[in-house]
Amino acid sequence: MAAHPSDGALAWLTAVLTTQAPALRSSNATLLAYTGNPAALAWIDANVGSPVAGQWGVAAALLATPWPRIVDWLQRGGPHRLMALDTLYAYRKPAVNMSPLEQIAAPVLPQAPARAELDAALAACLAASSTPRIQAAVNSINKHADEILRGGPRGVAVADLPRLYLDPAPFKDASAILERHEAVVGGMRQNLQNLLKGIL
Repeated sequence: MAAHPSDGALAWLTAVLTTQAPALRSSNATLLAYTGNPAALAWIDANVGSPVAGQWGVAAALLATPWPRIVDWLQRGGPHRLMALDTLYAYRKPAVNMSPLEQIAAPVLPQAPARAELDAALAACLAASSTPRIQAAVNSINKHADEILRGGPRGVAVADLPRLYLDPAPFKDASAILERHEAVVGGMRQNLQNLLKGIL
């Protein structure tokens, strides 16, 4: 197999993640996607574990995990099932509560199934395990099912994710998204400063 330009970055990042406590590793999983390296998906598949934060699914969606692999994860159960549900949810249309990079990347589900096939897979998932976490995830996916199955081009190709991470501004729609995010963060920062002034 040919070497990928970011093989070194992926090797370094996975070495760091391997040393981290499970909760920290889960919260940092999204960083794997920004290597733009398809091999990161194999690492995610082999290393996902409890606690399964949504970042595993975001990383998998950014790396263009196709529907057949998601079905495999749903059927495997455990952490893979949770990651599969989070991955499906991450394929919804970009929303303002997503990070700016996720909004700009706007991943689209490859090999998207017909709605009936998605419904059957989710029903089988609930039949196998209907914990509150799984029920909530399935409900969220059902609310956004048309968006998740929308098809069409992604905002940013997987190969361009490293450039997006380092310099998002040149990408399509990035300026408006970044400005909106900065306005929200700036407002939150100001509110926090006002609260702290009242306390001190």
